[in-house]
Amino acid sequence: MKSLVSYSLVFAAAVLFSAAARAQIYIDTPDPTGQPTAASVIRTDEKNIDTLRRIDPSGSETVQLHEAGEKGSLLLEVNGLGLKLGRSYESEAWEELKNSRFYLTFCSDIELGFTALTGVTYDHPNEALPDFLDQTLGSSFHFGFTPIGIWMRLDRKGRSHLQLGMNYSVDNIRLTNPALTVRNDGQLLAPVALDEPAKKSKLRYTNLGLVLRYKWTPIKKLHLGLSTHYDFLMNGCAITKKPKEKTDLSGFTTFRFGVGASVGYRHIGIFVRYTPTSLFKSSSGLQAQTLSYGVTLNF
Repeated sequence: MKSLVSYSLVFAAAVLFSAAARAQIYIDTPDPTGQPTAASVIRTDEKNIDTLRRIDPSGSETVQLHEAGEKGSLLLEVNGLGLKLGRSYESEAWEELKNSRFYLTFCSDIELGFTALTGVTYDHPNEALPDFLDQTLGSSFHFGFTPIGIWMRLDRKGRSHLQLGMNYSVDNIRLTNPALTVRNDGQLLAPVALDEPAKKSKLRYTNLGLVLRYKWTPIKKLHLGLSTHYDFLMNGCAITKKPKEKTDLSGFTTFRFGVGASVGYRHIGIFVRYTPTSLFKSSSGLQAQTLSYGVTLNF
């Protein structure tokens, strides 16, 4: 009997110092008849408050195995000492990280779609010229994503989240008339005829700014979103292909404000973004707002 107890204690010590085990000692009061009885287990919750919970023993008198009442956890009793076997501290820390109120995201909310010019007006002296900003919508592409952002969980169930992040976007406005491009004429943006029609003639502008998003998950995997965008111009240019030429333009608005909405299921959805601030400066002789829409991906 002593040898059995010794081997049991050695086994318990090995389990105690293993990486996947977490020890929890409790006191068991033996029954006068020699039969194992229910034990009172001292538990400490996340608020550091000790509580008692009774368990029903099973197994032999020397070595007993109990259910801990938690998923993936067991209690091993050896001669009155109890060992709680469960997940490692690393896995529990990962669970706490996933359930934390704040967390970072990288390369999220990818947008693939189209950009349309709306409310186009030609101020003096461009008002006497043809509509040179007419575009081919199917070739006017929009791409955007959030390189880095921080999310904040607003409720305990994790249905409402607020994100503040950086937003990067590139938009191409494909001109319908391939024989025209756009150039600066002082502060004005004016059409210029090409020597021969180009294969492609377009305007391109790149923005880097901030986005504030609110996402709500009314049911599992379905999410709705609203956003506000604060875009700062990085570059605006006119591009032609065959002949290949790229010319920087100074007539784009430096700062623009926009609003957006999205609806998605799991990792895919649709989005729409409207920017009421004019794409061009008031001194450029042009006025236009933009409407972007398409598919959003979030992994």
